[in-house]
Amino acid sequence: MSTVGDKDSAIFKEKNFGGQKWDIKNGSRYKNQAGALRSLQVGKFCKVNIWDKNGTMQTHLAGNYPDITDKTPEVDIVQAIDVEFKYSIDIRFKHKISGKGQEAYKLTVIPYLLPAVSIVGGGDYSGVQIPELNPPDSEIVCQVTVNEVDWPGQVVSNGSIYFKYTPSNNTVSYRKTEGWPTNCDIVQDDVSGFTITLNSI
Repeated sequence: MSTVGDKDSAIFKEKNFGGQKWDIKNGSRYKNQAGALRSLQVGKFCKVNIWDKNGTMQTHLAGNYPDITDKTPEVDIVQAIDVEFKYSIDIRFKHKISGKGQEAYKLTVIPYLLPAVSIVGGGDYSGVQIPELNPPDSEIVCQVTVNEVDWPGQVVSNGSIYFKYTPSNNTVSYRKTEGWPTNCDIVQDDVSGFTITLNSI
């Protein structure tokens, strides 16, 4: 049986770590369209949250799980985060600027007192990891900035948004205020996933 690194995890299509394998790093997620994941390996400094098709979440700490079908028979979303964090806000970014490739702009999300996460346009979700707050369902404000990737890196959008984790159903929601940039939209895609779109500059 193969092993995973301390900050890596792996999901498998078959029980006992067989069949097709997908590696997932902390701060990333896997959306399983077929619901056909059967086993899991979790690295030493990782935590993997798995939602089923009904929105029920199971958390897996470091270790080997040769059969996850008893608790999660139809896997929907797999999310990997650092073990010291409580949850992740999974964000992907795109833009509608004519004549520019999706990779021409990047979004930077900075949660209050936490490291920034940069997300280039057109890619998959990136995890903005949040520790447990007190109380656990407290809102956290995040600065959001969009700038050109190429020099001089001009800022084309800047503002803020609030996110909130609800422990009772393990979901993340958002709240816009007057600080939200008017040239961007945000859409909630699922329990923890969001798409932010730059509409104009």
